Amino acid sequence: MTFLSPSTEASPAGDQVLAPYGGGWKARLSLEIALRDGRSVASRLAHDGPLRVQKLLWPEGPRLAHVILLHPPSGLAAGDSLSFDLRLRPEAELLLTTPGAGRWYRADAPATQTVSVAVDEGAHLEWLPQETILHDGVSGDQRMRVDIGERASAVGMEVLVLGRRASGERLTQARFHSRLSLRRAGRLLYDEQSRIDGAQTGAAALGSCHVSGLLWAVSPDPLPDDLADALEADLDRALEASAEHGGAGEAAAIGGASRVEPHLMLVRVVGRSPQTVRGALALAWARLRPLLRQREAVPPRIWMT
Repeated sequence: MTFLSPSTEASPAGDQVLAPYGGGWKARLSLEIALRDGRSVASRLAHDGPLRVQKLLWPEGPRLAHVILLHPPSGLAAGDSLSFDLRLRPEAELLLTTPGAGRWYRADAPATQTVSVAVDEGAHLEWLPQETILHDGVSGDQRMRVDIGERASAVGMEVLVLGRRASGERLTQARFHSRLSLRRAGRLLYDEQSRIDGAQTGAAALGSCHVSGLLWAVSPDPLPDDLADALEADLDRALEASAEHGGAGEAAAIGGASRVEPHLMLVRVVGRSPQTVRGALALAWARLRPLLRQREAVPPRIWMT
């Protein structure tokens, strides 16, 4: 994911790029959410550089706070470095998203993004950024580590778009490394690393698709044995409907779900449309949320704009 807001600058070639600033933007944000008098509030907030949060909102009631992350430069370019530390104190609840698609731009020097999250006992996190678009010539590293308490719960979503196909762009020169580590009660639960180096060959591995999505969910209690089958049935119906109404380009989307271990569910979708992939993952989130927090899913309002 990439944190953003809509402001960009156009290059002579028509690309959207960041204006240089001292060899790259450097930004750090630290946010702590705590439950006070039945309301999840920001108990600590500190930032340095262009990485911020909008004010907290409570559209679903005081227990679950919604927050939007903003990165005013609108994406990452050469030499940029973003660091975000998030902690949920016991029993606090947070849904986090972004205002639109994030971007990693063409760069002659690496950009980096590091996210560190701690979800204390009884707390609940929903990490739901919108999609990330990799431009041709990208050079970047992103890492995310999530430490989840034994009686805490968390769900996260990541949608990666390889190139701007609407503009005819493919990744012919790219270097992008990504790592996701999930820990529960101090034990490594899941560790995934992905790499794109040189010419983009990932589309072949994705069945000629260029959009991939992952939804992960960690539960304090063992997840039902038949949950993966139910999720796959939901995905099949949603993707078939998108193919019927979205044209031939949508037909390549496929999805699957796996209960990797009793407390961890993974849902993957690949396709040719960011909207289709994200919509399918959002459907999986809607099924998982009542199991994790006994609450029906309410999509963030920013998704509708």
